[in-house]
Amino acid sequence: MTTTEMIIEKIKDKWHVKVICLVIAFFIYIFHQVSIVDSKVFSIPLKVNENGAVMCINELPPSVSVKIKTTTSNISKILNSDIKATVDLDNIYEAGIYKLPVNISVSNKLMEYSILEITMKPEVVEVKVDKKAVKYVPLEPNVVGEVAHGYQITKIELDPSFLEVRGPEIALENLETIQTTSINVSNAKNSFSTEVDFIQLDKRYTINNKGKIKATVSIEALPYETSFNDIKVVSQNLQDNLQLDTKLGTVNLVLAGKMPVLEKYKLKDNFVYVDFSSIKEPGTYELPILTRKISDIQVSDISRKTVSVALSEVLVEEEVVTESLVESD
Repeated sequence: MTTTEMIIEKIKDKWHVKVICLVIAFFIYIFHQVSIVDSKVFSIPLKVNENGAVMCINELPPSVSVKIKTTTSNISKILNSDIKATVDLDNIYEAGIYKLPVNISVSNKLMEYSILEITMKPEVVEVKVDKKAVKYVPLEPNVVGEVAHGYQITKIELDPSFLEVRGPEIALENLETIQTTSINVSNAKNSFSTEVDFIQLDKRYTINNKGKIKATVSIEALPYETSFNDIKVVSQNLQDNLQLDTKLGTVNLVLAGKMPVLEKYKLKDNFVYVDFSSIKEPGTYELPILTRKISDIQVSDISRKTVSVALSEVLVEEEVVTESLVESD
């Protein structure tokens, strides 16, 4: 009997027992392999690479689910930081809606492990993109409160007055101004400076500003006019030997100045006058009607600017004494 025949005879001998042992061995091997393999699901933040001409403008899933199957000893060593999930927009140049794959990358440590399987959900995401844009947008002061009565805001200066805004074209298209945080002017009478910030209402764009914004508020008193009627005209510097034969009468005035001053101003009795210091002889004269000088107040209108007056000489006292002596004789 040849060697081959002998081997065949040995295989045939109690073959059913040998088949059973082979099946049992196979199942033992499978059980052993399963017992040393484990899997774990990681929640990995989804990041967008947008270093090119476009940027994402829709909400994407905040994370993806990544399942890794490896040996039990390795699975406990894997950290979330070993896995990165990204969507790449760098090769897209036009606005639109795209279905893009989620890219998974692992750390060098993880690459050394015997990874049997890596799966993730979702594998594809829908991304809406728009072209990137840059715009310089003026700041608008956000004023709250009212200045004190009689005062007004004449100017508000902001430094800087413009901010650089970066974002998608669709978000910047109708962005005309950016408001500051509140500037409180309640009961203010004097100019002042303060620091404010900007208010960002749309998260799709970013505002480049490294520091606080300086707001300078200029406040002045309101211009104001008030009328005074039937103001008596008085004489001033009339020579002792002269007397008025004409009444100087009254005038109507309009005074102009600042509201806080004029609202409380009381006109003095000798505010309007005629100066007779240049008149030395009796006669008829056309003289100017004058007003007193007052700081921060001007006469914007007067009903009469001149007055016609007649002056006569006052009777001398010596003549009166002589007449008295004659009568006594």
